[in-house]
Amino acid sequence: MNPISTGLNIFAWLFIRLPLGFSLPFTAMSLGWVFGGFRLANDHLAAPLATAVAAFLESHLPEPVGDALISDLEAFVHAGGVIVLFAIGFVVAYNVSAFFNWILVISRLKPVPYSDGPPQIADEVPDAENPLKTIERIGIVLAGGGAKGAYQAGAMKAIYRFLAQHDALTKVRVISSTSIGSWNALFWLGNLIKPETDWNQRSVHERWWRSISAKSLTAPSWYVPLFRNAFLSSLPWQQCFDRLFGRQDVRQQLLDSTIHFYLTRSDVRTAQLDCVTNNPTPPQIPRVTYEYLDPRGDPATFLDGVKAGVFASMDLPPLFPYALRNNRYFEDGGVIDNLPIGFPAIEGCDLIFILPLNSDFEAQPNQRSVLARLLRIMDVRQGALERSGFKMLYLYNELAALRRQVTAVAPEVPAAALAQAEIGHASPLISALQRRNELINVFAICPLKEFVEETIDTRELWKRKEAGVAFEVMGNATAGLLPGFDFQPQNAVRVALVSRQGDITWDEQF
Repeated sequence: MNPISTGLNIFAWLFIRLPLGFSLPFTAMSLGWVFGGFRLANDHLAAPLATAVAAFLESHLPEPVGDALISDLEAFVHAGGVIVLFAIGFVVAYNVSAFFNWILVISRLKPVPYSDGPPQIADEVPDAENPLKTIERIGIVLAGGGAKGAYQAGAMKAIYRFLAQHDALTKVRVISSTSIGSWNALFWLGNLIKPETDWNQRSVHERWWRSISAKSLTAPSWYVPLFRNAFLSSLPWQQCFDRLFGRQDVRQQLLDSTIHFYLTRSDVRTAQLDCVTNNPTPPQIPRVTYEYLDPRGDPATFLDGVKAGVFASMDLPPLFPYALRNNRYFEDGGVIDNLPIGFPAIEGCDLIFILPLNSDFEAQPNQRSVLARLLRIMDVRQGALERSGFKMLYLYNELAALRRQVTAVAPEVPAAALAQAEIGHASPLISALQRRNELINVFAICPLKEFVEETIDTRELWKRKEAGVAFEVMGNATAGLLPGFDFQPQNAVRVALVSRQGDITWDEQF
């Protein structure tokens, strides 16, 4: 371990990545504790405690035994007291500093460094040749991945512009999202993807990603070992939500949207997926529950529900405390399903844009770090969840193709099967024939793992420059792929993997 590098990293965390409202008092109190307070605590607490324990043992143990044990036990108790006192000092300094910073945040004395803006409705002139003319319903699926949402955001800009050029924005009927994908989804629903002037400028969405910093989105929260299972508060991020989406014109876009949204979160008690949605009749899926937000009701209540849904969806454990809503505790939707493909599939979308963030997770094993090994397990798990979602698309398309074939070859089979169902002779064939989904076409694009490692990864919310690179590279790569893409059901689900240089490789192993 390089001590210079370690020292610089600690300095960066204290005075660059964490808010100064926390870092300055924490540094001052920690130094005061190390060079003054700890010595006083040792003289007046640890040493007297060790002496008292020794005196107690001396009075209660037989003299031969006491003489052999007392001095060693006194030293042991003193050492244990020193360690506990030393740790308590830093816990107290941490919590006092977190409280001081919380006062600054809750009083809104710290500015929100993210610019808002009005909705921008695309008014592109449609191209003469429209590759989307046969498409009727479009779905968008946005995966979770923390700071990797910058890659997703760049791809969203390219997709939004492509749909606008082909008069297909109104065909978008479903957006399902998890974690940071739910945050990105808000910009689409609020029509904040398009720049205010021309496409070479930066939209509210792009400006947000190019301005990210951990200290402007999160704040240290109180923590006591064995009494608290989280370290951070999302209050600054919630204030950012209020600024961006609390505007009357943006809020109206959210209320008027004809897109069914599904913001996923995990129910902590039942370990089931829950969704915040504006669909009054959401699809009935086993072990999936819903909170319906009525856009025709009170606008403030609707926006409060959207806000609660988004921050529950982004409630990454163990960084943030559980999100409490309607007497239920929630955390990040990616715990259960990091790529919620089922919602647009069940709602009959015939084209789905899927933007995973973990589907490429090949990496060299780390043989020395326990933490790196645990983080690797999390990466593999998230990637496996995303690949499982793609496998479900295979099943949907295979069922749709088989149903078409059966109907074409033997039209009487579906009618006979359904007749059997009416008299109680159900079978898997009957269930398959009763489905109404058609073949689904998929456009999926994801950054390569090496691109992520070189640029910005899940936890690196302080890398605003790298977030801009991720946004731009993914946007250009997506824009280059879309015009030549065959918008017809494919034999295999393919995912375009993007390198740091913008090169594309296709992965069909799903």
